[in-house]
Amino acid sequence: MIVTAVLVTVAVRLYLLWQYYCISSDGIHYIGAAQDFFAGHVAAGLASVYPPAYPLLIAALFPLVGEWELAGQILSLFFGVLLLWPLYRLFCEVYDARVAGIACVLAGLSPFLARYSVHVRTESPFLFFSTLALLLFYQGMQTRRLGRFLWGGLVAGFGYLIRPEALGFLIIVPAFLGFFWLLKKEPDGLWRIKSAAVWCAAFMLFALPFITYLSIETGRWGALSRKAGMTLAISMQAYGLLEADDGQDVPSVESVEFLDIVRHHPIQYLRKVTLGFFPAFGVFFEVLHFSYVPFLLAGLYFVFRDKVWQRKDFLILCFVCFYLFAFLLILVRRRYSLQVVPVSLGWVAIGVLWAWDYLRASLPIRSARLVFVLIILAFLGGTLPKTLTAISREKGYVRETGRYLKERNRSGKLNVAVWDDRITFYAQANTLFLAGIEESRLAGRLREQRADYLAVESKAWQKFYPGIASQPEAYGLALEREFVGYRRDRMLLFKVKVAME
Repeated sequence: MIVTAVLVTVAVRLYLLWQYYCISSDGIHYIGAAQDFFAGHVAAGLASVYPPAYPLLIAALFPLVGEWELAGQILSLFFGVLLLWPLYRLFCEVYDARVAGIACVLAGLSPFLARYSVHVRTESPFLFFSTLALLLFYQGMQTRRLGRFLWGGLVAGFGYLIRPEALGFLIIVPAFLGFFWLLKKEPDGLWRIKSAAVWCAAFMLFALPFITYLSIETGRWGALSRKAGMTLAISMQAYGLLEADDGQDVPSVESVEFLDIVRHHPIQYLRKVTLGFFPAFGVFFEVLHFSYVPFLLAGLYFVFRDKVWQRKDFLILCFVCFYLFAFLLILVRRRYSLQVVPVSLGWVAIGVLWAWDYLRASLPIRSARLVFVLIILAFLGGTLPKTLTAISREKGYVRETGRYLKERNRSGKLNVAVWDDRITFYAQANTLFLAGIEESRLAGRLREQRADYLAVESKAWQKFYPGIASQPEAYGLALEREFVGYRRDRMLLFKVKVAME
């Protein structure tokens, strides 16, 4: 079964790599940091709002690939396939090989695990290191070998340098060890203290230098992330619980402190957590995908009908619940909830096996097989259309615009005014951001920045600059070309006339 899982996983991801149309906005920033590291500009690379490990891995792979975007995609694809190894081992030890094999096939077919495995984003490598850390912790608990806690802490610590969410292991591991010491009342408290200490010390070997750096750079001792505060602010604004003061623009990522928001807006923060409780489960079901949910619920039935703390998968249940609640405290979003999808697939696999066993016990074997095949076909029919949907096809015209400009950027000094910097990424041009530029200031901004081109989506053009959109020639803009997306969205490319300079 594991061979089938690997083949399915590789085939799905190679297909999506072929059906990939445009990089994500975050991907540009990861690549920008990778380019800084590759060029030896370490301070510039560390100045990114994102942790450094993923850009460093891209920079290490780039010489073998020769193309930045492809290097990031290959890295994500590699870890997307490699995830099957710790996932299979974990489920073999918690359940059995049959459950593990089915869970890995489900991982290969999972729509969002597949999609993030071909994006230039951190989800795929982080899921690998997170799952591996969980496996090592479980093995350490079962075998009582401190070496497992040492390696688990190192893996989790490196995971922190990919995504800050790995900090959760500093809570999960000591809490789990302490809980079972209190539950079983065994005289092994010293071993548990040593195990937790080894894990945390190993974690800090990777994490502490970066935390120290962040503390110095931000001026906030113990700073753990540059984005946590801004992410919380975005979440509270989405619920209408936090407004910009006096109509000012939203502050920069570095200027928003998580604890300051909580301290200054405690009631609004509690409301945000309360309002997000049920949506958190909905988002989890969405990222797991609706075709998986019936089997998940069937599998969870077997978990909760027993004393859950006596089950071998209690650690997995705690892991899932912890991260669902932790993300609720900051931001409920699909890409964050993806964190708990891989380890939840064991319950989905149990649900699949239960369906087969139930049918076999209730019907003649031929009828049971027929009904089960129909169930699997229905499952595939509900899964594959989503899994095999082309990546960012709706933004394909953004890449097309950038590549068109690249052909005209022979000097490498083209200045392009944009709202979407993916255009200038593909054009390998200098970016002049239009965000926050009022209509009355646009002409002056283009002149001051010596813009060569202006690229803007037609909807935004009409919304934010209606006066200029009605007569662009009067402002020194000559429409050179339109790029049309498959949803009929249009990108307008204007040549900025010499008169503007």
